[in-house]
Amino acid sequence: MIVLSADVGGTSMRVVLYSHGAERGRAEGRGEPMRASRGGALAAALAALARPLLSRAGAVRADAIVIGAAGAGGAAERAELEQAVDRERLAWQVLVVTDAQLARAAAFEGAPGVLLIAGTGSIALGLAEDGKHYRAGGLGWRMGDDGSGYWIGVEALKAVGRMHDGLGPSTRLAELLAGRAGVAGIGALIRWSTVAAVDEVAGLAPVVAAAAEGGDAVAGSIIEQAVGHLVELARAAGGEVLPVALSGGLLAPGRPLREAVTARLEASGQRVVGGTIDPCLGGPVLARGSRAD
Repeated sequence: MIVLSADVGGTSMRVVLYSHGAERGRAEGRGEPMRASRGGALAAALAALARPLLSRAGAVRADAIVIGAAGAGGAAERAELEQAVDRERLAWQVLVVTDAQLARAAAFEGAPGVLLIAGTGSIALGLAEDGKHYRAGGLGWRMGDDGSGYWIGVEALKAVGRMHDGLGPSTRLAELLAGRAGVAGIGALIRWSTVAAVDEVAGLAPVVAAAAEGGDAVAGSIIEQAVGHLVELARAAGGEVLPVALSGGLLAPGRPLREAVTARLEASGQRVVGGTIDPCLGGPVLARGSRAD
């Protein structure tokens, strides 16, 4: 069975070809979230990466292509992307899920468990022993994503603002955030914050984590709260009884919040699964499940 597995994020996409469970080729390009009316463009970008992999494998089409795409949480978006990819004739079967669902399948090879992801945003997805699916978070920067990189960045900017107005304690975050933003002084940081994109605000999170490790009390409080929010997400998605895997820019091995979140979960009796997660490994797992259905 030949399976194409695609992990489509907001800034990059990866396509991997698997033949009988073994990886036979991999390609990477620029990504974008799935949005209404963007299915055709996204399908064309996927095809540009997938066709050379198929050619090198001596195949015209794969048996299945599984696409985990950011922004594909709605039925309309999934249907649009499925139809657009089907028109590219890359595979006989097309399956579109979210990027988080693809990563969860990779983390547990389809078995029960909770995947907690924290990067720019935050979400937890769980699959229980009885087959029931759970989700917590992932509501976006306006309604949720607590504990995420964006949430940490916003809280740090608020803390600097409160210090500036004499309403909060002193913190080194003022100079550290300004340095990360490439500006000089609180006034310039304020102006930067009014026009900064979501990913730019989220990019402040590693600076806040480093400040916390360096003993800044304000930064430490923000990171402690972020850890608490992420642990709550994992538990809400079934993490009280299921094993938990960690992924994303804040939680992958060697990333700023991994040790703290792991320690908090394990102190409460939860089992944390180690290792780096390659989301594309979820493609063959989901393809097998789909064929079984």
